[in-house]
Amino acid sequence: MTAAVEPSKKRLARGVGPFSVVLVLWLAAIGALAFIATLVIGAFGSEWKSGDNGAGHALSRSAIGFAGAVEVLRGMGTEVEISKIDYPDEDGRSVLIMTPPAGVDPEAVSGIAFEGPRLLVLPKWSPGPYRPGWVRGRTTLGAEETLSAVNGQKDDDEDEDPDQDADGKDVQKAPPTVLTVDQAKARRTLVLADGRPFATTGALEGFRTITGGGWHAVVRDAKGGIVLGWRDEEWILSDPDLFNTHGLSDLATAKAGLALLQLVRDGDGPVVFDVSLNGLKSERNLLQLAFMPPFLGVTLALGLASLLLAMQAVARFGPPIERDRAFALGKQSLADNSAALIRLARREHRMVERYAIYVRGEAARAVGIPHSIAEADLEALLDRMSAQLGLPPFTELRQQGAAAHDLGSALVAARRLYFWRLEMTRERR
Repeated sequence: MTAAVEPSKKRLARGVGPFSVVLVLWLAAIGALAFIATLVIGAFGSEWKSGDNGAGHALSRSAIGFAGAVEVLRGMGTEVEISKIDYPDEDGRSVLIMTPPAGVDPEAVSGIAFEGPRLLVLPKWSPGPYRPGWVRGRTTLGAEETLSAVNGQKDDDEDEDPDQDADGKDVQKAPPTVLTVDQAKARRTLVLADGRPFATTGALEGFRTITGGGWHAVVRDAKGGIVLGWRDEEWILSDPDLFNTHGLSDLATAKAGLALLQLVRDGDGPVVFDVSLNGLKSERNLLQLAFMPPFLGVTLALGLASLLLAMQAVARFGPPIERDRAFALGKQSLADNSAALIRLARREHRMVERYAIYVRGEAARAVGIPHSIAEADLEALLDRMSAQLGLPPFTELRQQGAAAHDLGSALVAARRLYFWRLEMTRERR
């Protein structure tokens, strides 16, 4: 037991920690990367969802989805966009295709801002709960669920009386859209509104058409029901099997569905599929803004600053250095502060004359001149002694110091006084 404890005591005596430096660096790097990944996933996690949940929208690869239509259009050279927001870019786009689920609110459909053609594809099938991305194809929706996007959900307590306007007058509501279902599985002949042949589909089961609701027929079936209609600059497709993956599996139906889409498109611009109504709406948040221009530059700058701070913390050796006092104590500090104040006032050259008086006193003390002698006699005596030693007169040096007008001339005069004092006092240099 003693032998096992001794090495640890030695390690503590040497100041060695329980973890190696490399391990600590790895832990810090992994923690930083995990934190950044958490932020990015929290910001853009909803953007990365595949959306393949078996429902009837453009990201679903099930039979009732429209991923097949996306691939067919792209294969034909048409640009296709998937929109997860309720204000898709409309510049140059030829059509917006909306595939809302059952029971959707009409206000949510009308709330999607798009100035171009808007094609509303009514729902028909109910996705099954068996496996994610799969569908229970034999379960169809009722008329109320299918038409909720245009008629709204019927309330049992709803007043049957007509609505009133601001003046209190009765306003007659537009007649509701009516759904007609033909359960027979057969090929469907489609004609234009004027009776001209348009297309023939493959065998479709439970084919659906609409009537009423103020919809103007563009394409009808053989019985006169509206297959493709328009109202108030909005288009409607009665049966999604003309355009979903299940319908496009038949060549005749695929040709008919693409021909219907071509009637709706305004130009050859990109086709936009909306999935925001299908629960895949992308909401902007603060984290997304932090990782998107123009705020991305600020985020990168803050990250770089944090990295530099971490590098500085890692690179520091030994204990932190204690900061000195802003104003030190003692005579040396007083002298330094006084010199700094004189330098700040730019009065260094005014000190040379006082230095000359100090030099005069040191020289008089060194040669033994009494203190009682007058100032004029003292300087005259020092001039005579300077002449005997071959030195310049003191009065001349004092006058040169008094006449200094800048730092350079002051240094020259002070230097000459210094060397004069050394000669007069016989001091060692």
